[in-house]
Amino acid sequence: MPSKRHLYLAAPVVLIGFVCGGAGLAAASSANISHSYLGSNDIVQGSLVSLDSTQDNYVQAANTNTANKLVGITVGTSDSLVAIDAEANKVQVATSGIASALVSDVNGPIKSGDSVAVSPFSGVGMKSQPGARLIGLAQSTLGDAGSNPVNQQVTDKDGKKQTIKVGFVRVSIAIGSAPANADDAQRNSLQRVAKSLTGHAVSTARIVISAFIAVIALIALVTLIYTSVYGSIEAIGRNPLAKTSIFRALTSIIGLVLATATVALITIYLIIR
Repeated sequence: MPSKRHLYLAAPVVLIGFVCGGAGLAAASSANISHSYLGSNDIVQGSLVSLDSTQDNYVQAANTNTANKLVGITVGTSDSLVAIDAEANKVQVATSGIASALVSDVNGPIKSGDSVAVSPFSGVGMKSQPGARLIGLAQSTLGDAGSNPVNQQVTDKDGKKQTIKVGFVRVSIAIGSAPANADDAQRNSLQRVAKSLTGHAVSTARIVISAFIAVIALIALVTLIYTSVYGSIEAIGRNPLAKTSIFRALTSIIGLVLATATVALITIYLIIR
């Protein structure tokens, strides 16, 4: 996860220009659908862009401050499978499909299969962190042939310099948000349900044991209730005068059922707490 000082890295636009001018734009991916927007001329292909809240149909290079309006990745008109309202003086933005995105390793190396999120650098993505706004899923690795990675030195607000790698990766566009807790993405549906009930993470083994106890207890209780009620009805039919003692015995059985259910619930609670 990037430290707080990363949030103040300087010259994001200069950084993008350096990459595109020094390394060249990676070959854009096909099979995306793009829409045209108005935007400034310094938005280069591969930039992550957000809608500009101050102007209609305008986009701007996206960063962590504008991530909530993230719309897509800029591409060339000829790089889209379908380009809607393409015009020479507009910015073409891929909103679905696969496109080459400009990324950095400021939050760690990006590999195929990693989620790519908006970063503090305007227009540049990074490996996602909990709660981050996502542009999609990386389909290639930063550093592979065609990613055109370059090392760029940047300066934080305290004047300290560091070197990061910047380049292009293919991204399958799927805008959304990363889980606030990174572990949530690794949990199965049973663990998510258990967490919603208990308020904390529960291992799959404990859930399975608890479910086994619950099933056994349920079978035992249903069997006990059924046999006792059926037997009581049958006994009263044979001897109506004994119904008082039969009802008393039935009440005792119901008490046993409640006690068994209570013990089962307490056991399950102790296992998953």
